[in-house]
Order: sequence, then C-alpha cells, then structure tokens
Amino acid sequence: MCGISGIVDFAGAVDPRPIEAMNAIMRHRGPDRTAVWSDRNAAFGFARLAIVDVAHGDQPVRSEDGTVLAVCNGEIYNHRELRRSLAARGHRFHSGSDAEVLPHLYEEYGDRFVEHLDGDFGIALWDIGKQRLLLTRDRVGVKPLFYHRRGSAIVFASEIKGIFASGRCPIEIDPQGMADCLFYGHTIAPHTFWREVNDLQPGTITTIDATGVRSRRYFTVFERPDPERPLLTGRAAIEAFDERFTAAVAKRIPEEVRGGVALSGGLDSSAIAAVAARRCDSPLPTLSLALPGEIHDETSMSRLVAESLGVRNDEAAMTGARACELLPKSMWHFESPFWYGGVATPFLELTGMAREHGWTVAMSGDGSDELLAGYDFYRLMKVSAKLESLKLGALQPMLWQQATKWIGAPSGIDRHITSVATRFGEYTDRFGQVPPWIYLWSALGDAIAPAITGRLPEPSALPAPPAHTTLHRQLHFEFHTRLPHWVLPISDRLGMANGIEVRVPFLDRDVVDICAEIHPNMLVHLGTEKYVLKRAVADALPKPIVRRRKKPFMTPISAWYLSGPGAELAGDHLSRSAVQRYGLFDPVATERIWRTAVDRSGTWEGAAAEWASMAVLCTHLVLDQFTTAGIESAAATAWTGTGATA
Repeated sequence: MCGISGIVDFAGAVDPRPIEAMNAIMRHRGPDRTAVWSDRNAAFGFARLAIVDVAHGDQPVRSEDGTVLAVCNGEIYNHRELRRSLAARGHRFHSGSDAEVLPHLYEEYGDRFVEHLDGDFGIALWDIGKQRLLLTRDRVGVKPLFYHRRGSAIVFASEIKGIFASGRCPIEIDPQGMADCLFYGHTIAPHTFWREVNDLQPGTITTIDATGVRSRRYFTVFERPDPERPLLTGRAAIEAFDERFTAAVAKRIPEEVRGGVALSGGLDSSAIAAVAARRCDSPLPTLSLALPGEIHDETSMSRLVAESLGVRNDEAAMTGARACELLPKSMWHFESPFWYGGVATPFLELTGMAREHGWTVAMSGDGSDELLAGYDFYRLMKVSAKLESLKLGALQPMLWQQATKWIGAPSGIDRHITSVATRFGEYTDRFGQVPPWIYLWSALGDAIAPAITGRLPEPSALPAPPAHTTLHRQLHFEFHTRLPHWVLPISDRLGMANGIEVRVPFLDRDVVDICAEIHPNMLVHLGTEKYVLKRAVADALPKPIVRRRKKPFMTPISAWYLSGPGAELAGDHLSRSAVQRYGLFDPVATERIWRTAVDRSGTWEGAAAEWASMAVLCTHLVLDQFTTAGIESAAATAWTGTGATA
C-alpha cells in the first residue's frame, strides 16, 4: 500500500522537483520510504507502506532492460503465481515484491496485462520506448487514482492533493462535481469536485500518449460470461460462496506485518474475523468503536464475537466532541464534500488506534451490503413489489406505512418513497425499478435545493447495467455510485490517513464473480438479507450475530455536529455570516435548513435537513483547506504517524 504520483510531458522535459512535494503531501500513505525516478519526459514518485517483501520491495519497479517502469498502490494477491509463470518464460526478478511482476506482465500481454491481476490496485506504467503512459485501477475501485491533463502534460496521483501539490493544476470547483455531490451525496467518476481533475473509473485501463487519451473498460460487474447458465440456488450457492469467501479472507491475512480486523459487531466484519480464526487457523486481534451512552453503540455485539472466537478486542471510545475535532481532518482526506463524512469520521480514530497497536493491515466488511443486497431498502422494495401485485386498493397505503416503520425508517418516509417512484420512473427501464438509494439522494437534493445559488448542471448520468435479474441490476447501480465514491473512500482514505492498509475480502475478484451467478432469492430470502452469507458462516459465529437484522454503523448527526459539542463548528460554517463568506449557498435558506435539522431530528424532514446541513458544512470544511497556501503548507509538513497532514 502506497502513494504513487507522476508527471509526464510528451512534448518537453519534466522537472522532477515537484515530485518531492507530491510525495510529501501523501506521506501518510507511505510513511516508511519515499523515492523519485525521472528521465527527460517523465518523473514518478513513490511513498511506501512496506507490507510485501518489507526489506526489498521498493518501487518503481522495472523490466530487465529498464524500458518499462511501474508504480503500484495496493496489493497483487496472485503475484507468486504470476511470478512463476513469468520466470518460466525467461523473466528475471530481483525481489519478492508483488509489484515487480507488473512490467514483465506488460511485456508479455501489453495493455491486457491488467486482466491477469487479482488484487486491489491503482497502477501507473511508463513504456519509455513507445512513450506511452498506462493508468489503471482494480475492478471495483478499492484503490484510488486521479489524473489531470493540460496540453501535452499529464499529472497523476493516488490522491487529488498530490496533483495540486505539483503546482500544475488550478484549485477550482467543478460545477458538475458539485452538482453530483448535492444530488448523489458524492461525486461520480470521471468527475471530481475539482475542475480538470479526473477520477479514473474502476475496471478501466487508460492509455495516454502524444496523440491523446484512450480508455477501455476491462471489467463490468455482474456481466455473466454465460447468461444462459442457470443461477445457483440452495446448497450449491452456499458452498460456492463459502469457498470463495474463505479464500478471499485467507489471501488477505498479512505474512510479514501485523494486522487485524476492524470489528463492528455486525455480520460482515464478524464473518471475516470468524473465517480467519476458525477456517484459516489465523486468529487476528480486533478493534472496535465504542459510542458510550449512544443508542448506536454496538460494543455488546463486538465483545460477544471476540469472546466466542477467543481473540483480543480493544475498543476506541468516540464522543461527539472528539468527532467534531476530527471532522476537518476527515474532509482533508476525503478531498470532496459528502454528507456521510461526519458519520464516517470515527473510523479515523479507529485506524489511529490500529497504528498505535503496531498494525499495518486491517480487514473490514466494506462491500458486503452492496454485493449481497444487505440494506433494508432491498427488503422494502421486495415488500413494495408484493403489495403492488396484490392490488389491495385503499389498504395498500396503510400497509406500506407499516412496512417502512418495520425497517425503522423515520415517519414520513412512506410519502417520500411514493413521490420518488413517480418522479424518477425513467430508472425503471434500466434497473427494473427505481434503485433504492435514489430515495435517500433525492431527499438530500430536495432539502438542499432552496439553499443552492446559481445554476448547476444536471447530475451525471449513469451507465445502463448488463442484462441480469432486477436485483443484480440494482446492485450494479451501487457499484457505480455509493461503493467506489462513498464506501470505499472511507476505508482507503481514513485508513491511509494513519498508514493503515484496509483490505476488503467481500470485494475479492472471485467473490464478486460468484455473486453474479447466485440467484437473487439466495441474497434476499423471505425477508432475510444476505442469506447466502448467513448460511455460509452459521457454524462459525454466535447465533445472535447471525440472526440479528442489518444495523448500519451510525452516529448522531444533529446532536454531535449541528448542536451540542458541534454548535461552534456549525456556527462557523452554517450561520448567515459564514455562508455569505463562502458564497456558494443562500444564507437564509441554509440557516433555516440547519434549524430544521436540529428541531425536527427523528423525523424524515429532519433527517433530510441533517444531510443537507452536513453537505454544506463539509463543503465549507473542504474549501477551508484546499487553497494554494493550504496545499503548500501540507506538503511541507512531515509525517507524524497520526495522519496529521494539515
């Protein structure tokens, strides 16, 4: 795990000195060593977090003749298998580094080298002879990679702040990126919040030379190689999933450095801890977040899991005051405003504790809900379809209201869902029905609309999913929206902020592929979410963990960030004078939304106002820090081991 960066100019010489600043501003990603390589037209930077071949695995890595050079952020899990195959073809290696296979693999397979990789990665490869730069990301976007192009020059980096540190890219808001943040709650690749900064789309390889930029998608999630083959059901589905999930956990257990599991007490992280301990015979210590006195606290469940597995579990206590203290730092690492940033912030405390415990790797359950339809909305949509088919007339609205109450949604959400199904009906043609998360995103958009000044573009359009079941098409929607732009940045950015590589077994190549072959009734089965996972790990976990309903990790929003300990923070960024200072939102409307969030907390109207308030607050926190002076100061700040880069 590392931070990679580079500058390539196809028409002129490159000054390598800015690479030092790019390395420095991303030193949290690679606190162990940094390196700079350059020739006339290119300069690459590398900040290393040593995990594989700790003693000798430095980068950049090169081919035997030195004409192909690569840097990689992430892990290649099948590097030993690839190394044996390449060695049999005459390639020579000088280390045990997983990244060293990359230039040799490119020599054998050209642009298709990425299709041979099993891993989570952002890769830049420079073909000196052909003067070609290749940029590519893993299939679902576990690892980030951004680039900026102007004229004949390309600047790339693992984080946007690395691009800004080059001095070659202006720091300006992109209207499309802002429009996406205020509708979806986050940006949508290839757009970012920043003008002229591109987010390399997951599952693509981009080739850049003097003639231009060309991108090719090498992977589409849930695209079946044989659509006519029957989907897996029953015991066959459970066994197939179990085999691949166990292998996914096993390959992510670190060999040379210390690691553990970020344990929430929910099913996903508990399943990882259990498989490591009982099937891989590698009990890993666990870390959990405690929210003392809050209804969202899950420590009783995490303690139950740790005790049943016989592993050590340490807890990081999180209070509202500490969360408010950490929120600006979180937004610095996210580099883009999204309302969920406050809820995610405690993870920064957890990874800081992991660093203090000497960990370099942590595994988390991210991706399970998007892969296995774990959210309550999927069950709710199943109920909705059933009610529609029964044609119950006047009785239907009452039953629908009870169904939303059953999942614990705030009062009033049933009316919102009914209106959204009409307003966004065009999604039905592509996804089988309106994708569940549209209900939340549209609520954010409706709540914040009165505060938006000026005219923003329409939100980015989304690609149509491959032909599959309605549920798989819904999940495809998540793999293009929430997962790579919301869920995974939390684990990557807030992990790497403290020099911790977060690994996600549920998004393993083989696990994702087998889930495309599993019948939807094995995912949501008679009202039970993630059924195939629950059956696969039933013998490894305490029954209360397997049987409990989905409970997403949450923290208070209004009580923490908008009032109480967050009153001063909110006042600095949401009051009329503060909003006037930034000039992006209407001061009167913003203050009204803020008051609604605090006064009507617990209702659907209040929840939407909370999200809108956090969107404005987080936008202002990002703008506070992403200035020319802020970037220059951060690049001059040495790594402290606590993620303090600004």
